[in-house]
Amino acid sequence: MYLFSELNLLSLLLLLALWTLGGWLMTARAFNLPARERGLVSLGLGLVLGTWLANWLARLLPPTYAFWGAALLTVAIGAALAWPWKRDLFPREAFQPAQWLIFIAAVVLFTLIGRGLGFFDDHQNLAPVSIMATGDVPPHFSYNPDLRFGYHYFLLLVASQFVRLAAAGPWTALDLARGLTLALTLTYGGFVALRLTKSKLAQSLTLVFMAFAGGARWLFLLLPIALQRQLSSSVQLIGSGADTGPNLITAIYKYWKIEGLGPLPFPFLFGSGLDPSFSMFHNGWGTSALTMALLLMLLAGVRNKDWRANLPIVVLLASIALANEVTFAFLYAGLAFAALAWILQQRSLRLPRSLWVWVGLMFIGGVLALLQGGMFTEVARGWLERQSAAGGSTYFRVGFALGLPTVLSAHLGYLSLLNPLQWVAILGETGLAVFALPIVLKQLPAFSRDENWFEAAWIGSVVVSLLMVFVQYTGNAGPTAASRMQAHFLTVVKIYAVPLLWLWARERSENVKTALFAWGLAAIFSGVSLFGLQMAAMPNPVYAIYLNQLDAQMFSRQWDRLAPNTMVYDPVYPRAATVLGRPTRSSKTMGETLPEWNALGENPDPFALKAAGYDYLYVDLKYFTKYSAVIQNCAQLIDQVDDKNGAKVVDSRYLFRVTDCR
Repeated sequence: MYLFSELNLLSLLLLLALWTLGGWLMTARAFNLPARERGLVSLGLGLVLGTWLANWLARLLPPTYAFWGAALLTVAIGAALAWPWKRDLFPREAFQPAQWLIFIAAVVLFTLIGRGLGFFDDHQNLAPVSIMATGDVPPHFSYNPDLRFGYHYFLLLVASQFVRLAAAGPWTALDLARGLTLALTLTYGGFVALRLTKSKLAQSLTLVFMAFAGGARWLFLLLPIALQRQLSSSVQLIGSGADTGPNLITAIYKYWKIEGLGPLPFPFLFGSGLDPSFSMFHNGWGTSALTMALLLMLLAGVRNKDWRANLPIVVLLASIALANEVTFAFLYAGLAFAALAWILQQRSLRLPRSLWVWVGLMFIGGVLALLQGGMFTEVARGWLERQSAAGGSTYFRVGFALGLPTVLSAHLGYLSLLNPLQWVAILGETGLAVFALPIVLKQLPAFSRDENWFEAAWIGSVVVSLLMVFVQYTGNAGPTAASRMQAHFLTVVKIYAVPLLWLWARERSENVKTALFAWGLAAIFSGVSLFGLQMAAMPNPVYAIYLNQLDAQMFSRQWDRLAPNTMVYDPVYPRAATVLGRPTRSSKTMGETLPEWNALGENPDPFALKAAGYDYLYVDLKYFTKYSAVIQNCAQLIDQVDDKNGAKVVDSRYLFRVTDCR
């Protein structure tokens, strides 16, 4: 299998083993986990704690020492929390070989699918993975190192460890990180379902529903043609939706126009600009935040009355902020709704001690979120800079405004809740899982009454997400950033829908059960359809739309070998940053390049490159042929890789040094 030839498997297994051992020891005394959950929960907990520690150690140590040191420190912390050591640390019944084999198969499957696809945000994510692996943690903006990159970079940091320690290319490392966290997320969702229902069938159905439930845009086809035309004329497509067709009634019958797809195109009618299935999470955060939330759900549900449980819980809370700031903020706001539900039921403002314990833990997690890097840290820094009138040095700007109730789809644009005609489009974007919303919200008072505060806050976050239809995002990440806030409630619904409906329908008639089964099939129809098309990409690995095999060869020869604290000029700006692990200064934002960078692209004079702060130049054969006279005026060739067809050179990559061109 080609995947195993793209990394050092022994080093990878050692890293995963250290994470698992640390998590295992950590849970041994602090949590009463069921034996069937111990192994995979330990892996997830160790992964989170190890990566969180790496985020701190990388500021003090070279990256290799920081990443291995974080893994070893995870084991050391686990050993300390497991003291006194006894034979019961490793109960025989906790070893579940069949469970591990299924899990490993899922990780490989999801990773291979990712290796065959190169769409969504790879131009944004691969370069930070490569540069963070060289020690730039917290990261700066890869395309302008003067700016701090306040991004949800937890998953990218996981991938960076695979680059540094397992010699994986950034393209392989990020797909592996996505595949690993997706498999953990589905596993933990299954554990939650099994706890609730005591049914392995319900557990299996939950796994399938979580993986594939998503949008149901195909509902548009069920409308009468006259209504289709009216709805289409009321919708203004944006983004890849506008690239696919001039209007909805045209685009719905076309293939989704997006770069980086595999050998089989994706029909637009199976997509969603609001709620794609988890199997379509090929972005920069994947399901990493959900992995942590489900870990907290499992651990909080069996927590001992032992202070040792507080450390992993606080780290998990802080790590959610590093993985997805929306999930973190909504979870914290959800605790307020959980407390309100308790107050209304008990008719008392005297809050229980158990709630104050969670308030304290979440407060500590919030303080860490402001210090550790990522979006919240940069928002706080940006605010301080504005107060002191200092120049802004962070990439992202955050802002919000109130508006009329509107759902924002990254494909169909703004859909008004005040326009009944657009409700079908909204349903198509949210998917049929939305019909399970009432039974999920019903759990809020029940969890609050039982003082199950984490799950109560998790359900409370649904309320916060629903209120986001009145909020528009005005920051520089683009208006579609609001889609993540509005879609959050659907993520929560997907976890609970099957087990809660299973319990509700257990005593109902066969007709009710049949109707629920049909609803479930319809809810996963789009996701399953796209998954089949994704699987066709598995045998054909890609690097990125801007990378090929020559870049992979140059990566293996020159990554992180250039002089530190230098920049590389490349007319294809994400390419050199990913391949060589050094930044460039090309962009204001992800989609807007700097005029001076454009000017250098049209005249790559080595003296001008050096004057602009560059020490290296990375180009392909076509570009070098066009500007060879200018480049060879001073630049010194360091390395070259060629793609030959017989004696003929088809393409090449050249790495030049311009340090001495003064």
